[in-house]
Amino acid sequence: MSDHNTKETKQALYQYLLKAVQTRLAQSIPNSQADTFAHLSLSADLNLLFLIKGEWGSLGEYVTTLKAIRALVGDDLLWAEPQKTTRASIDVVQ
Repeated sequence: MSDHNTKETKQALYQYLLKAVQTRLAQSIPNSQADTFAHLSLSADLNLLFLIKGEWGSLGEYVTTLKAIRALVGDDLLWAEPQKTTRASIDVVQ
């Protein structure tokens, strides 16, 4: 496999995982949407998801999940901050 294909594959996996984790967070937190978490890295989204949904014994699952994602997308994408958009990610409610 060429280096270009590897980068494209990692990017596609990253986008898929990021969307899946953000969707799961939105389902877990009342009154939130997936784009609420768009300003967070994949790693931050995973940490938040395991904080909210984790149960006793889930630490091993977290470590296994993180190792698998690191192997698939690499550290650079795991910790990368998403591109900034013109729309604010979070609206302040008064």
